[in-house]
Amino acid sequence: MEKEIGFYLKNIFQTMEKNLNKDLETIDLTSTQAHVLIYLYKNKDNVVNQRDIERKFALTNPTVNGILNRLENKNFIKRVVSDIDARNRKIILTDKSISLIKEMQRSAKKMENKMIAGISKEELAIFYKVIKKIANNVQGGN
Repeated sequence: MEKEIGFYLKNIFQTMEKNLNKDLETIDLTSTQAHVLIYLYKNKDNVVNQRDIERKFALTNPTVNGILNRLENKNFIKRVVSDIDARNRKIILTDKSISLIKEMQRSAKKMENKMIAGISKEELAIFYKVIKKIANNVQGGN
């Protein structure tokens, strides 16, 4: 092989992150903030709190608190006291963020289509099988 797998994965990730941040710049969001909003959108029928986000993205409490503060200041989310536990605050998307998320999803689909252009269904099936194995390997699985 010419280069290491890690090189290609890192290069793909950095390119995608750069393009995403460029696209999001016009709406004053970072890629991390966008990922959090999309996670909240996908879990809109569940109660999501700060700890859930920390676990999902493997981020520290201060980091997530900063992300949520910026999202709240930009009116993308609201933090409201939980009905179940007054010590907990659930995170709610605003109408502003919901309309943006739909646009971000269209953009993500466009990027994905660009990535898989010229790749057959059979090649994609093999790729997904292999990439899942690689992910499992680096996460300590068998």
